[in-house]
Amino acid sequence: MDKNYSALFEPMKIGKLEIKNRLVVPAMDSHYTDENHQFTNQALNYYGERALGGFGLITTEFLCVSEEGLAEKTQAGIYDDCFIPMLTKLTQRVHENGSYIFAQLQHSGRLQGKGTTKLPVVGASNIPDVSKPNTIHELTTEEISVIIDKFVVSALRAKKAGFDGVEIHGAHGYLLAQFLSKGVNKRVDRYGGNITNRARIVCEIIAEIKKACGNDYPVVVRTSGAEGYYGGNDIEDAVAQAMLFEQAGADAIHISYGTAIQSYYVKNGFNIDNVKKVKDAINIPVIGVGRINDATLALSAIKRKAMDFVALGRQSICDPHFPNKVKNGQINEILTCTGCMQRCLYTTSFEDGFGTSCMINPFSGKENVWKIEKAKQAKKIAIIGGGPAGLQAAWILGKKGHQVTVYEKEATAGGQYRLASVPVMKQDLAKTISTYLAFCQKYNVTVKYQTTATKELLATENFNEIIVATGSLPIIPRISGIDNSNVYKANDILSFKQVFKDQKVLVLGAGLVGVETAELIGEYGNQVTVVDMLDKAAPLAPKRPRQNLLEHVKQLGINILLNSKVLKINSDGIVYQQDGNEKTLTGFDAIVLAFGSKPNDELYQDIKDLGNVYVIGDALKAGDAKKAIYEATKLALKL
Repeated sequence: MDKNYSALFEPMKIGKLEIKNRLVVPAMDSHYTDENHQFTNQALNYYGERALGGFGLITTEFLCVSEEGLAEKTQAGIYDDCFIPMLTKLTQRVHENGSYIFAQLQHSGRLQGKGTTKLPVVGASNIPDVSKPNTIHELTTEEISVIIDKFVVSALRAKKAGFDGVEIHGAHGYLLAQFLSKGVNKRVDRYGGNITNRARIVCEIIAEIKKACGNDYPVVVRTSGAEGYYGGNDIEDAVAQAMLFEQAGADAIHISYGTAIQSYYVKNGFNIDNVKKVKDAINIPVIGVGRINDATLALSAIKRKAMDFVALGRQSICDPHFPNKVKNGQINEILTCTGCMQRCLYTTSFEDGFGTSCMINPFSGKENVWKIEKAKQAKKIAIIGGGPAGLQAAWILGKKGHQVTVYEKEATAGGQYRLASVPVMKQDLAKTISTYLAFCQKYNVTVKYQTTATKELLATENFNEIIVATGSLPIIPRISGIDNSNVYKANDILSFKQVFKDQKVLVLGAGLVGVETAELIGEYGNQVTVVDMLDKAAPLAPKRPRQNLLEHVKQLGINILLNSKVLKINSDGIVYQQDGNEKTLTGFDAIVLAFGSKPNDELYQDIKDLGNVYVIGDALKAGDAKKAIYEATKLALKL
């Protein structure tokens, strides 16, 4: 064991159950469930892999305790005995692989999912959520007793299915959070009003589960350290309610945040101070969560006694073997969650037929489906391009036993992906490249920097297979004035070949690269305007990071002109067309081009007659990193 991280591997009890280390997989929707609200066999593989990876405790995604409380058409259920057989298979798999597993018990309340049921929507109050303006039936005092009983009966099913404990979901705006929240709970009976009354339903659920399942059966409560919206609960409410949960018999408290999943625009470990405030007030263990994606950050949270257990949410999707890698001193081999949300949250955007996965680790979610197996015959393979696609293919092929050489024309690996880490708050992307390089070193891949691969070189080396991963080139449209001396490419800015300070800069292109380039320029005190034909900025960016980006751009005072076609570039501005009218922008010191990318396939066209030549990533078709890494992985597994 790496002694530097030994504190993460000290056993600790939740109730009388001793957990082997301090690393927890929190509840997250795997999307490996079906419309009968049952887990699929792939869910067993998914959860089982995290147990194999060394996590001491795994909590299931939310299991609904009552049909009217469903959040999604495919949410897993625990409201009927029919769910017990598959839930039993899940617990058996996790136990076989060396971890404990808790069932998270949940009811959506006013956040009932559209089309999930014909039953009425219920809530602590009749106030609808702003995102779902439904008609809400406010639960009567008598009906609350029925809800409590459903949680208790579900806990009994969990125990029967072999779960080692349960977690009561009182966070993220669901039913119990609606009772806890002063922003939502407007009741005047014994379940509303002061902090004690608002916490009463959760406290009664805790006490009743203990009666039904036995006092030794662990019960955890997950709640929000702060709800994160105007009028909602703050950390003082969370501390007070945590004290009440402890008094009611809870064995641990899990402190989350109102918005459960945060993008790279939110700093790593943002919730640690909230968690510590709760821990300082109670005597039972506290689990903390909130963009903790680094072994040393996790260690510091334990060392400073901010929490007793560290929950690694998206990080456990990105690298299910995080605990074992930390324990074995393989820190440089940890795949780091970047907060991009590209595949873990927006699962319908890519790869039809798969649930949750990860942009930088597409093996996630495909456990027991995608396997790296030794090649029957070792081949000599060349990869041209040291970006994410080239390096991903390289280390997988190296692990399979092939002799792999990567040719990279620059002095540093990463390509445009490394440039993508330059904008503020995206620094974790650079870790992807360093991890891929660590894998390459481990599996004996040769990387030749500042080497331009030519047809002559490749033919001379007699490679069995050649993979072209040369990425893309910026699109430079034929616009009058585009060759002016004050016109630059976005990559010149992101690579700091050109720096502006206190100037007026015009960025042409409002795609993701254009807006992020404008953001970077704005950080240096420049006055920035963005122009594009698009009807909205960064339209292909995932919803939440896009929202964060546009909020920051607005804070920087960056002006975005949409539905505007550039006709001509002048010495200090442009002529453009908007709503059929010709207009001008003047007074700019510099103009930056961000019109998108096109495949850099010149080498491929030159060498494709050599035989066994493949092209992947942007060199095939300009897209994003998840597409490139996915293609690289599939090809490498096949060769």
